[in-house]
Formats: sequence, C-alpha cells, structure tokens
Amino acid sequence: MSYHFIYDLTRLPIEFFKNIVREVSKQKFHGKQENISKNIVKKFNVDKILGIRLEDAISVVEDLADIQIKNLVYEEDFKKARKKVLLVSHCCRKYMDSRCKAKFDPEFSSYFCNHCLPDCLANQATVLGEEKGYKVFILPGGSCMPKIIANTNCDAVLGIACPDEIKLGIEFVESKGLPIRGILLTKNGCANTEFDLDSLKETLV
Repeated sequence: MSYHFIYDLTRLPIEFFKNIVREVSKQKFHGKQENISKNIVKKFNVDKILGIRLEDAISVVEDLADIQIKNLVYEEDFKKARKKVLLVSHCCRKYMDSRCKAKFDPEFSSYFCNHCLPDCLANQATVLGEEKGYKVFILPGGSCMPKIIANTNCDAVLGIACPDEIKLGIEFVESKGLPIRGILLTKNGCANTEFDLDSLKETLV
C-alpha cells in the first residue's frame, strides 16, 4: 500500500542515512527492527523535520532498512548480471502532461524517454542507464513490471521508486529468481518526485 503522507528526505542530514547503513551492515536490525527504527527517528527528529507522525516516520526508517538489506544481499549477483533493466517511476518526469515527449509502448506498458528536457530526472536517469548498457523503462506503475520482465528476458533489475513500491517490486522480482536493487525517491508525492543521481551512478554497474 502506498504511503498516505508526503515526505522529503533531503531535509534530513547525511548522517541519518549513514546511521541506517551502519546499523544494517552490523546486522542489528534483525529481530530488533522496531526499537532501532524508533531510536533513529528520535535521534534525528525525523518526524518533526519531515512533518509526519511518529508512526509514519518509523515506517519510513524500517522500509529504508529493509531495502538496504536487500541491496546488500543481491549486490554481488547484481554485479555479475549481463542483461539488466532500469525501471524509473514516471513521477520523476519534469512534466506529467503533453510537454513530456516520452513515447508510450503498449508492448511493455511503459514509456521510453525521448530526451526532450536536459533537467528532467527521468531523462538524466535514462542517459546514465543507457551509457551503462541498461534497457531503461519509465513505469506508470509497478503493475507494468511483469510484462517487462517477461518481454526482455533480463537477468537483473534496478528500480527507482518510493519505498513501498520498491518493496513490492523486490517481492515480485525475487519470485522470478532474479537479483534486484532499489534506489529510493528522496521526495515522494506521485509528481515532481526526486532521487539522488549520485546514488544511481554508484549503483549502475
């Protein structure tokens, strides 16, 4: 289920994200996830900075940790894969109307970027992905994923989406026996969303 609230993780200090990575790397989340998430929220005042409820802030931290764990689990298998796809949430487009010249392809139920705007995040992600040999799809929603997996015969998946969509994607891709890695939207909201380009560059191997 999608979040019922809007977040902007760029408001949080970099140490917040490093803290989650450290805790996951030390495997401290296993069995104590709720307590550790609550402590991180309180330490960094996540609920107050993001302007969301304490319970929602804890959910965000738990989801961030879950995804980081999966990224670590599949890191080596992902590197070894030779036919990868990059799935980008269509909400990363600069415009969601006719000003966006991306072409919709019913075969994949997805958009293909036409590189119309250099400052569009979807365009920038597409350029970076294609430079590394990825087939890049701009997804209207997670339900498009089965068709893409079936029609591309890919052997690994990299997705850019909000935490809940990435977790659903992980569940599906795992059911197909494929490695998957996720890059989180730093700002959600289903339009004008954002992600960290440096994180994408580091993950594109």
